[in-house]
Amino acid sequence: MPLTTIYCRKMLTSMFAAALLGGGSIAYANEWTLEKEDVERDIRVYTRTVENSPLKEFKGVTQITAPTSAFVALLRDPDVATEWMHQVGKFEVIESPSMTDNLVYTVNETPWPVTDRDAYIRSVMSQDESKVVTVTLTGVPEFRPVNEDFVRMASLKGFWKFSPQENGITEVTYQVHANPGGSLPDWLVNGIVVDTPYNTLKNLQVKVVEERYQNQSFDFMK
Repeated sequence: MPLTTIYCRKMLTSMFAAALLGGGSIAYANEWTLEKEDVERDIRVYTRTVENSPLKEFKGVTQITAPTSAFVALLRDPDVATEWMHQVGKFEVIESPSMTDNLVYTVNETPWPVTDRDAYIRSVMSQDESKVVTVTLTGVPEFRPVNEDFVRMASLKGFWKFSPQENGITEVTYQVHANPGGSLPDWLVNGIVVDTPYNTLKNLQVKVVEERYQNQSFDFMK
């Protein structure tokens, strides 16, 4: 077989693998750019562009002294979600078919005169052999008819990842790319992808260490 043919096949295979690992789009192979670093709070926010999207994908990373089970306990407490999730004005569990599977409805507040966004999001929790807990987030925009008071987010894909480290520390990664639907001014778009992960992680650092989230256990966790 000619070397050029072998090379082309290898290139196609690599591109296909990149597409799968990147959530079905080669655009996700773009490099991350550090947008904000808070050394005192140990929070770093990165973004990267996504093809044919007005909104960049964001990734926030921090480390918090708390067990992974505490983060699961907090995420399973919908009554306090609006207290720590940045600009989330409403958070309602619509369906909960199992301990690890939820469908939630959220309303994300935006500055006037921009219309608030709403979304239906399915979250699924799992733990791997390394005891890393991942919560996948997938938008389900067609779950119910559009509410005329809001703009329905056209798509959302992301995850929470809680990775246990030494000395009782958990590394937290919060990564999301969304299509907010409608049109947004550039100043708001640029703020969303930095302020959302930064403020959410900053609030999380305070909330997850509360006593009520400690010493909890869940059947799906080792």
